[in-house]
Amino acid sequence: MVTRLWTGCLITFSIVLVSVAQPPTPTVNDAVRLAKEGKTQEAIQAFETLMTRDPENKTIVNWLGYLYLKTGKHEQAVGLLEKAVRLTPQNPEAWNNLGSAYLHSGQLDKAISAYKKTLELKPDYADGHYNLANLYAKTKQYALAVEHYTKAIQLNPRDANAHNNLGSTYQAMKQTQRALTHYKRASELEPNNTVFRLNLALAHAELGNWQEVVRLLEPLMPQMSTEATGWLKLAEAYMRLQQPAKAMDALQRGIAVSPDNPDLHYNLGILHFQRGNLTASATSFQNALQIRPNDVEVLNYLGLVYLRQRKLDEAQEALQRTLELNPRLTEARMNLAAVKRLKGENEEALRLYQQVVAANPKQLEARIALGDLLVEKGDLKGAEAQYRAVLQQNDRSDLAWNNLGLVLLRTNRVSEAISAFEKAVALNPKSPLYLNNLGVAYERNRQIAKARTMYQEALKVDPKFEDARKNLTRLQNR
Repeated sequence: MVTRLWTGCLITFSIVLVSVAQPPTPTVNDAVRLAKEGKTQEAIQAFETLMTRDPENKTIVNWLGYLYLKTGKHEQAVGLLEKAVRLTPQNPEAWNNLGSAYLHSGQLDKAISAYKKTLELKPDYADGHYNLANLYAKTKQYALAVEHYTKAIQLNPRDANAHNNLGSTYQAMKQTQRALTHYKRASELEPNNTVFRLNLALAHAELGNWQEVVRLLEPLMPQMSTEATGWLKLAEAYMRLQQPAKAMDALQRGIAVSPDNPDLHYNLGILHFQRGNLTASATSFQNALQIRPNDVEVLNYLGLVYLRQRKLDEAQEALQRTLELNPRLTEARMNLAAVKRLKGENEEALRLYQQVVAANPKQLEARIALGDLLVEKGDLKGAEAQYRAVLQQNDRSDLAWNNLGLVLLRTNRVSEAISAFEKAVALNPKSPLYLNNLGVAYERNRQIAKARTMYQEALKVDPKFEDARKNLTRLQNR
């Protein structure tokens, strides 16, 4: 409402000045209260305002540095917390926060020095020991990490994070049983913490406690379905417990939520391969390679699948690529040699097997394959040397005894051949091939009754084994 005053003919207007109320300047106590109530951004604004008016106030500097650290403004936190320790050099919390700021900004040496200063000022400061232990664990100074985690736990026995991290450190030190103890305690203190329970399960897996792994992970994985490591370990546990269908289900559930994880596809491919489903196995390996194209283990397995499928050109391409990436991968060289052999490229196969044996003289499978190729080439002496080299390292190789017997038979050392075949049969009495070969050797040595018995035994094992049937028929028609 406007008031008008008349004086004669003059009209005057009264002008009312309205002042706009300004927000009150926050006090330090107001800002601290906001921070303690969890109103972090409002607290930061309040402290920033106060900082412009009183930049040397130690409470303001300490709190604002801490809040910057808490909100991930690490570079800004470093500057303020350095100032805080200058203003309050005897304040262990300020040094502790500065150590954390240094840590998060990548200044590890300075972080260690700050944490050490924290503990110099306050030796019984649990958080200081915990933070220093974390830093030592990060820099792989495990013995020092154990020392400070242990001290932190002594000062605060219910610190679940300290127990968990101490477990992780012990696991890095290959002391899994000790790790298990602390993972278990962490899980007892915080039973709803899925990370602690996962770590406990992984420690049990490392110790081969597969039933316990299943017990822990079955209820856990639906709660952390995007954690591929858990699905992988659950699948492994099922496989170890001879439950392949459940293993496959675990991997497929993992892939459903983490389709870009190559390890899930790779392990599913191995599982399909073990179950004889080569088409599905190839698809899984191909999916893994789309995500991680230069994974030599996957490439080698894909090459092996193609080999089993007799897709020899595809197998050769995959295996050659594997060896380009890792020339020292023996399995890939062996598989490529097998491909070359099936393609009739025996000289190339021979060269590849010789490379394997030269690099690893104890690769017995390669020696046997090399011996077989030398037999085909007519180099019986060289083949015999390979089979005997296998038997020097493993005299229980039934295949080496059998193949040596064949060489001895071809070089007319019949008695020695009989001895070799007898050892092969003793090691593997259910092989119709070995039984038949022993029968042939007996027949060559004019031990007809023994020969007939061996042919009959071969047919008992495999009634469709034609070589044994033909040999037995020939003897009966004499």
